[in-house]
Amino acid sequence: MAWALSVLLVIALAAATLSVIALHKQRQDKSLREGAMKSARQLALDFTTYDYQTWDADSKRVLDDSTGQFRQEFEAGIAAVKADVGTNKATSKGDVKEAAVVSGDKDSAEVLVIVNAVVTNTASADGVERRYRIKLDMVREKGRWLTADLQVVG
Repeated sequence: MAWALSVLLVIALAAATLSVIALHKQRQDKSLREGAMKSARQLALDFTTYDYQTWDADSKRVLDDSTGQFRQEFEAGIAAVKADVGTNKATSKGDVKEAAVVSGDKDSAEVLVIVNAVVTNTASADGVERRYRIKLDMVREKGRWLTADLQVVG
């Protein structure tokens, strides 16, 4: 009888340990997804919010949260876009409406974000509302989620 109770106790402890480990992994996975989504939302907002008078600071925010190919491409185009934005006295005010993690693991995630933005310039002083669907490839580097690729998909 004592032997059977000992076996049951060992099985119960093993099951409890496995449950705790699984719960911890679920929480960790959820935390990673939430971190990737939060960073993607912020980058999408920064990408769609700018003012010709503060372009340098606005573009720096995007660069600070990007890496890899996206960072290189964005950095390469900053001067040309700055000239165009300045010439047209362009502004854009983004508003993130929805975001969702499509796939991911502990070091990468694909996030879809829907952003509405009101864009003004010399041709439309009252502003034009635009809706963007943006796919962001996020990577975790040194504990931070950064955008490695950004594609406007609709």
